[in-house]
Amino acid sequence: MLPRNASDEDILAEDAVTLKLENQKNGWKGVCVSHHSNGEEYNNPTKAVGRRYIHIRCHSADPNTFLSAYFEEDGLRRDVKDSNTRAGLKVAAEALDYMGTRGIPVDKIDTHSLRIGGANALSLNGYSKEHIQKMGRWRGDTFLEYIRESLADFSDGMSKSMKKAFGFVSLEAGVYTDITASTMERDYKVNVSTQTASAA
Repeated sequence: MLPRNASDEDILAEDAVTLKLENQKNGWKGVCVSHHSNGEEYNNPTKAVGRRYIHIRCHSADPNTFLSAYFEEDGLRRDVKDSNTRAGLKVAAEALDYMGTRGIPVDKIDTHSLRIGGANALSLNGYSKEHIQKMGRWRGDTFLEYIRESLADFSDGMSKSMKKAFGFVSLEAGVYTDITASTMERDYKVNVSTQTASAA
C-alpha cells in the first residue's frame, strides 16, 4: 500500500487498486472492491484511478474529495455526474454503430449497462456466480437475469458436449453396471417404433 504522498511515478506504476464504496446508490455500501492491472498503458483500471488521484491531489488537500471531481484551469471544481456518463456511453455506442453491428438500440444503453456488461464479460470468461456477485456488488441473484443466455458465446461447443456418451448407472433402479449403450439403443428403438406406429 502506497502512502498518500507517494510520487506520481509510483502511483502510476502500481499493479492494483482498492476502492472503498461508501456512497453507492445500489448494492452493498461500505465495501472494498479491488482491481488489478490489465497490462494496458491507458485503458487500465489501476492507472485510471491513479490519474484521478494525482489530478485531485494537485488541486485539493481535502482527503474526502470524490473521484468524480475535476478541476478547470482556473481552479473551479466540477464533478462528473451520472448524466455525463450516460451521454458519453450513448455517444460511444453511436460511434461504434451498436444498433447495426450488435442489434442494441442506443436508447437502451445507460449507466446500468456497465454493470450488465461486466457481469456478462465475467460469465463468458468462466468466472463463478460468487465471483460475479462480489465484483459487481450485487445483493442477491438478480444479476443472473442480466447474463444473456441468448448470446452465441454461451452455446459455443454445447452441441458437441451434449452428444458425448457418459458411462452411467441407475442406482434408483438397482442397476450397478454401465447401461449407457443399452439405454441409448433402447431409446432409439422405442422412438423408431413409435414413429412407425404413428405413421401406420
